[in-house]
Amino acid sequence: MRDSNPAGYDESIRAWQVFGYDEAQRVLADPTFSADMHAARQAAGVEMSIPPVIERLTMASFFTMTPPTHKKFRGLVNQAFSRRLVNRLEPRIGEIAGGILAELSGLESFDLLERFAYPLPMIVLCELLGVPHDDRRAFQSWASVLTSPDAAVTGPDAVGHLGPALEELEAYLGELVRRRRLSPQADLLSRLVTVELDDDRLTDEEVVSLAAVMLLAGHNTTTMLLANLVVCLDENPAAAAEIRGNRALIPSALEEVFRYRGPLPRALRLTTVESRIGEHTVPSGQPVAIWTAAANWDDKHFPHPERFDIRRSPNRHLGFGHGMHFCLGAPLARVVAEVATNLLLDHCTDISVNRESPLSYRAPRVNLAPDTLPVVVHWA
Repeated sequence: MRDSNPAGYDESIRAWQVFGYDEAQRVLADPTFSADMHAARQAAGVEMSIPPVIERLTMASFFTMTPPTHKKFRGLVNQAFSRRLVNRLEPRIGEIAGGILAELSGLESFDLLERFAYPLPMIVLCELLGVPHDDRRAFQSWASVLTSPDAAVTGPDAVGHLGPALEELEAYLGELVRRRRLSPQADLLSRLVTVELDDDRLTDEEVVSLAAVMLLAGHNTTTMLLANLVVCLDENPAAAAEIRGNRALIPSALEEVFRYRGPLPRALRLTTVESRIGEHTVPSGQPVAIWTAAANWDDKHFPHPERFDIRRSPNRHLGFGHGMHFCLGAPLARVVAEVATNLLLDHCTDISVNRESPLSYRAPRVNLAPDTLPVVVHWA
């Protein structure tokens, strides 16, 4: 489709689809293409009753905000969730990852996704937000429900069964935010409740929503990135050997994972005015699916896209999005993944995917990563 019809209307899903890199980049950068998916579903004639708790917890989602609300929230959160804060976390991320690997040391085989790629970003986010150590078991149980493969499937039945876990998470975060209002600590929640920009501040409900969005988006994406990295290196042993010999290649290898097997294969938008996509004039009120997974394999921008090239440069992939919705958590995901990769190489002389059974994947139209990742490990 990218070669023959890089942008066009698909009658079967009553939506426009974008496959080419140039077309995808332009749509993602254009603020007249709204990210409000509730409006997009209505435009497509899809009836969907969204539980009130989901509406409350996604009210501060950067994925769906439109200007000028997006600018206000982004400005406030950028002050609280700064790159300096992320960089300051790096030594602690190393301690957390090292502790997890120490517990696994000696095991010849285990599920790397369940035992390492999942808990690492979860613990990091708990510490970042300021979740007390004694509460993390409950916090992680809610997250395991909300980041499960079933949660990636859209539809009223799929979101309905998440209600109880969402309500418990909302109540917990609400109480934690109220405590931070009374007694701020050195954590991100405290920064969010106290940050101010042009006389604007965040309400308790907005901080709760932001924390929930960070939990779901930040944790899930980093988990999938780490799992996909291991799969890519298993499929490309020469690249794995190069990285072992030259750790400076790790950052570019991670960017190539986002291009080659990115965790988020598409983005959804809605036209708010009559627009042009490629050679087509698209009326207002039309849903648009931007397939970043296809755009990232566009050979006009990525020579030999079928190759996993850890030295690829430039690598302007769309794995973190583009434009005003570029992923806020990208710096944290990169730091966690770089630290984790270095420590895996320090502790393990070899990691191979156990392919006795074919890998099964989640809901690949929404999240592209294996459900489980059985590995065989030789420890250093």
